[in-house]
Amino acid sequence: MNIAVTEIEVTRLGSALPAEAVFDALYRDAPHAFWLDSATGTGFSFMGAASRVVRAWPDRIELDRGEVLPPGFFAWLADAVRERVDVPDVPFGFTVGWVGYLGYELKAECGGARAYESADPDAVMMYVDRTIVFDHAAGETYLVSADRHWITETAALLAALPEPDPVRPAQSAEVRARHSRDAYMALIERCQDAIRRGESYEVCLTNMISARTDIDPWHAYRLLRRESPAPYGAYLRLGDMAVLSSSPERFLRIEPDGTVESRPIKGTRPRGATPEQDLVLRGDLARNEKDRAENLMIVDLVRNDLGRCAVVGSVRVPAIFEVETYATVHQLVSTIRATLGPDVSPVHCVQSAFPGGSMTGAPKIRTMEIIDELERGPRGVYSGALGYFSLSGHVDLSIVIRTLVVRPGEARFGVGGAIIDPSEPGAEFDETVVKATAMLRVLGAGFPVG
Repeated sequence: MNIAVTEIEVTRLGSALPAEAVFDALYRDAPHAFWLDSATGTGFSFMGAASRVVRAWPDRIELDRGEVLPPGFFAWLADAVRERVDVPDVPFGFTVGWVGYLGYELKAECGGARAYESADPDAVMMYVDRTIVFDHAAGETYLVSADRHWITETAALLAALPEPDPVRPAQSAEVRARHSRDAYMALIERCQDAIRRGESYEVCLTNMISARTDIDPWHAYRLLRRESPAPYGAYLRLGDMAVLSSSPERFLRIEPDGTVESRPIKGTRPRGATPEQDLVLRGDLARNEKDRAENLMIVDLVRNDLGRCAVVGSVRVPAIFEVETYATVHQLVSTIRATLGPDVSPVHCVQSAFPGGSMTGAPKIRTMEIIDELERGPRGVYSGALGYFSLSGHVDLSIVIRTLVVRPGEARFGVGGAIIDPSEPGAEFDETVVKATAMLRVLGAGFPVG
């Protein structure tokens, strides 16, 4: 797909604007729109509407205007982002380019098997050529586009921004799990059997939770970001489908100079009811041998994934076993960095590392086969990646966790954890309940039993 891009203009408005109110006023009713939302109030947030939409299915790639291409999403994406756009010197990565998600079933293009077909596309990408950027640290708002008329018109609209309606309370929904508590614990024991046979070191097992509900996805996302503000929050409106994410985990960030960073999470504790309990839980997570072992296995896997694309000797781990605290959980996080080889495209790096190792386990290919055998269904959007490929050469993708996928009459989300030999099945199931807290609050439900 050839994209004609003229010179990009960037206008700094010189003031902070409430991002939620901006989206509500400008994009709430757009059929295809996005908000990459740094809901913790750090870094940058981006929003806009699509001028083109591409959907990847197992047997085809659907472009807008009725054009259909043969399958091969990553090859198509590499071609789509090959063009580079010169932009003014700005402190943020996304200007114009592609925004969307890569679903877990794209593992079939990354060495994995095509075990299941999801009801959702394997990937959806929106081409965006008009972007509003929020610099939370500096309290600035930017308008980015090649269309001067759009910049002028949008600046006028933002000068008279209406107040959004109050956030609606959670609706009550009945939820069900793909695997009951007993069934999930039995699957954990089967993971451990495979580990003891030497087929895997760590299996990241998932349960899928679904609900029959008519929640409004925009109001549900507004509620989710209050329940669980996260550095990689996102709201994607994709026609009759919406993706509502409060992810704390970065999959990959790639800079135009080839610098790559991944920040996998392995290890979780709930927040304490008091500051004293919170401190104890943080300390337990930081020192726990099992959690550190889970984390270290994924660090090694990511080092290997990036090493296939990196300059020899450039892969490094500047931070390991750091505890980060969010609204509902503490997480154990490590950082891996590398430098891409001179002829390696960012898309090839993403494909090499996909799906994120924190969502599969290690070794990746055999462990994904075990997952396919046990989970008995697709993961869809869950445990894939979400974010942007900017035509400036920047890429930033989160891991799709703590994420609701909403369609008319239904909502669903995945939740899981890493299983290793010492794992205790009951404790592992309880950890999935903790991770589900924010999504269940949005659905007005408790964790399904039985």
